[in-house]
Amino acid sequence: MPYLKQGNNFLYDSTTNDIIGIKDADGGEMYFSSLIPFMPAAYGSTTSIGIVAPAATFTSLSAANDGSGNVLLSSAGVHGLTDTNALGRHVYVSWSGAGTNGLYEVLDADSDTDELIIDYPYVAGLGTPQTSNVTADITIVSQVIPANTAKVGMSYELDLLFGMTGSTNNKTVKANYGSAAWYSQTVAANIQSVCVEKKACVVNSTTIISNALAAPGHGTSTGANVSMTPSGGIAAVQTLQIVGAIATANEFIDLVAWKLKMNGA
Repeated sequence: MPYLKQGNNFLYDSTTNDIIGIKDADGGEMYFSSLIPFMPAAYGSTTSIGIVAPAATFTSLSAANDGSGNVLLSSAGVHGLTDTNALGRHVYVSWSGAGTNGLYEVLDADSDTDELIIDYPYVAGLGTPQTSNVTADITIVSQVIPANTAKVGMSYELDLLFGMTGSTNNKTVKANYGSAAWYSQTVAANIQSVCVEKKACVVNSTTIISNALAAPGHGTSTGANVSMTPSGGIAAVQTLQIVGAIATANEFIDLVAWKLKMNGA
């Protein structure tokens, strides 16, 4: 049973003593739960992170100490990268041993065409490395959404800002929610910037609906709406993945900023 405390017009819960609403001058009551039917959640970053992809010839790799304590990746084939586009950006490296799979900043691409130095301390036992090369999907962001965050009736908004090499070669940017594809668009034609604002609505315990997969924002599309059914249902732990794929070596994709907003508005 709500009650008022002397000297203010806030309504308090008689069990928890939490503020749950407000009583106005004419005696009307408004409860916060009716204003915000769901606990909102938001995730994001304004720290830019860029990726590059070595050429398909950069295979059969080995790892060694570069002499300064960083990992030196060596191959019999060329990587096709240059310091101009690669330095400060990242390659994705997976390991057969104790090494940690993930994105690693490129420190040197110009010294040798078949060697890359990455920002990862060299120790024995890392195992055999493998880079994600051209045309491979590279996960730029992987954000865990805790269980029971999503509720039926919620709306989502996903904002993404990408920069990329302006060329006629394909670059693909994607977003997946759990096992479901939410957005995927391949751009070329000298495009250097892509701004995405995707909306989605949770319609039931298994399904989230959004606009066409390749549509970056609001408005009309020749594609049909997408029904996303992430594994385990909406109440399960899910992972938002933001992904890039680069068709040509020595080109880049930068994820400049991103935000996922989940609310009841």
